[in-house]
Amino acid sequence: VAYTRGKEGEGPFDKYSDSEEIIEECSSISRQQIVELVTSLRSQHVGDRENAELALLLARLYQALFPLVPNLLLSVRGKQKEKDSCSLAEVSVLVEKEAEDMFNVWISSKLSQFSTSLFSLTSTAGSFLTSLPAWDKVTISETGDSGQEINSIISIPPSPSLPLITSLLSLASTIHRTHPSSFPQSLLSPTTINIFQMILSHYASLSSQALTQNFALQLLFDLHFTQTLLVSRDTKDQFSTTVSTLISSLETNIDPFDLSVFSPHLHSRVKKAAARCVSGLGCLVPADRVAIISSYKISTTQDSHNILCVEPQPCPRFQLLPLSTASLSKVSAKAALSSAHLQLPLLAGQAAVDAKKTAAGKTDKSPAHQTAVSFFGSMPWFGTNS
Repeated sequence: VAYTRGKEGEGPFDKYSDSEEIIEECSSISRQQIVELVTSLRSQHVGDRENAELALLLARLYQALFPLVPNLLLSVRGKQKEKDSCSLAEVSVLVEKEAEDMFNVWISSKLSQFSTSLFSLTSTAGSFLTSLPAWDKVTISETGDSGQEINSIISIPPSPSLPLITSLLSLASTIHRTHPSSFPQSLLSPTTINIFQMILSHYASLSSQALTQNFALQLLFDLHFTQTLLVSRDTKDQFSTTVSTLISSLETNIDPFDLSVFSPHLHSRVKKAAARCVSGLGCLVPADRVAIISSYKISTTQDSHNILCVEPQPCPRFQLLPLSTASLSKVSAKAALSSAHLQLPLLAGQAAVDAKKTAAGKTDKSPAHQTAVSFFGSMPWFGTNS
């Protein structure tokens, strides 16, 4: 750089006459080497779908190439300004695109694992124990034909099926470990769309089978849950028809009267489950849904922190106990009593002082004292200044 940008000095030869050609050749060689590096790495490792961590490493390499090697930018740019350099813009676009492709390779491998884990949710009888969580029992009141109130207990799913929530949390934790804020902005949104499409595809295959009412009710909960979390304002119209068709297909397996009774309790528990899971699934939840779901109010009892109900009547969390009126009166009485105890020594000391003054007054009223007072009082000149 010093040789090509030095000042022309005195002498028979101009050693800086070929500086522009040197800079241009250096820029061309640097650009050519970067393109060959990207092409070589792509040909060797892009087909290696099994080694996803290598693809992630290459994506990080492409991301950090120019920030960690700033002189490479100078070499590629040459004498042109950064805004006007066509070669620099071409190389930057190439490296950014290759980094995004490597991130997509890594994401695709993780989505494949997610799909495999989700497919463990089947409609066979043996998978119910490993798929369905413990349901909440809700007491409802109905009025019979005779006008008498009848209480009955219904069961409502409080959380998503175990294969679904396990697959989502596993994928989200894997993405969290790789620092998702450094991913390209155009990567996470298509990932969320692909996840929801996989869920819809699998649940559509399940809805085409003969389902029991409880299993259909759990699938209906899962569908509302994923729709609440993963469908943004921009993709709502894209999935609205498919979701409506799938919901109608699942509702055909549920008794219409039971569905009308279960629906209000089901939707309230969908909101609670979404509010509990929004933090763990944060990298998969669209930005416009996070604020809405976080505003849902959930209960502060122990039930809201457990996926499975440990006891039928769990102990609530300890809270601050308010002070009643009787307690306040007792406290004020104790405070008054303590202040009285503190004032007793002061009153005793004041009484002793008053007693001394009284005794002194009685002593001063002796006959000799009275005679002296009358003698000096009869002399007006006493005590005056002449």
